[in-house]
Amino acid sequence: MEESWKRQAFRIVQQRQLCSCMNNTKWNELRNAMQFEMPFPPPFTMKTLFEEQQPKPMQDDYDPGDWEDPFEFGADQFDGIAIEWIRIHPRYLEHRGRLIPPQVQDASEQLESLLQKYAIPFEQHGSDYLIYGYR
Repeated sequence: MEESWKRQAFRIVQQRQLCSCMNNTKWNELRNAMQFEMPFPPPFTMKTLFEEQQPKPMQDDYDPGDWEDPFEFGADQFDGIAIEWIRIHPRYLEHRGRLIPPQVQDASEQLESLLQKYAIPFEQHGSDYLIYGYR
């Protein structure tokens, strides 16, 4: 079953004439850095090659992101072959109580530093960081 989705991903890449921008090593470095080196796991949206519609834009009220489960594609291990892009939003509103306004947690500088540390190519769009798997 794992082979069929991989073949399907490669067929989509060929049909859409996409070029690979990331490999599994880079995706693993990104995932580990987001889980273990950031002050909080930043929220993100991801588009796979299999999705036709764009995900909805993120907003500051998102909870910290889950950087483990969304990367599994029919296997027990991470495989970034099907990821077209990930948009990381290194900010969220930390709720402090009913009567106290939420506080913005911003880890933009830490995120950019980690992306440079691991030589992960990115584009900045406003307060979001876009990382392409294919382009």
